[in-house]
Amino acid sequence: MKLFIVLWLAEAVFSALFIVAGHPVSTKKGFGFKMAACALYMANGLYAFSLSDKNTYGVIILLGLIGGLIGDVFLSADPFVRERSDPKLSFMLVLFGGVFFLAGHIAYMVAFLRLLLDAHAFRFLPFAALWGGMLLFFALLFKIADLHAGKYTLPVALYACGLCCMFALSVYAAVFVVTAPMLRCILVAAPILFVTSDVTLAMISANKKRFGSLAFRAFSLTTYFLAQMLFGISIALQ
Repeated sequence: MKLFIVLWLAEAVFSALFIVAGHPVSTKKGFGFKMAACALYMANGLYAFSLSDKNTYGVIILLGLIGGLIGDVFLSADPFVRERSDPKLSFMLVLFGGVFFLAGHIAYMVAFLRLLLDAHAFRFLPFAALWGGMLLFFALLFKIADLHAGKYTLPVALYACGLCCMFALSVYAAVFVVTAPMLRCILVAAPILFVTSDVTLAMISANKKRFGSLAFRAFSLTTYFLAQMLFGISIALQ
């Protein structure tokens, strides 16, 4: 337990340093702080795995964390390529970052779907209602906020489908399979935080003039790192 406290406190420190160092423009120093924060959510997951019974759920969640870590590397590489002023390179970095994040979400989906299938609890209609409801929320938010993804429309749409599917499976598993109160809370809170983070990140990316404040950035990134830490610690509770 003491090591978890140390990891979470260190995560809070390095994520805060990254938030400040990367505003209003991303920096190489900020990249270093973010990699430290990513290493900490990975260490949190690995430590949780060491305390678990080394089951399949834990392995798959670790794969999800790895996908997020690699995605973070690509999405934070801008300070190293900015001087080249190459739109194609910037697009590829964002694309690869999104692909690895989506891969991480797919790993989370598999973990939660296994919980449902092992308990013979998966039903398509409740799952589809959760998934469709969250997708509708995304669409309405973009419409109301007058946000446009431009050339990223297709990748954003695919990523949103994966993110909402992960949310639906996690919440469904928490409600219909998990009995431990702490794990149930985590499997509801973590995907909500992840969705919140990605929605606010999309708003920042689509309109920095309206949503590019330090406070908005802090909210987006805090919810992201907290979600990854919660998914990691869930390994020890499963």
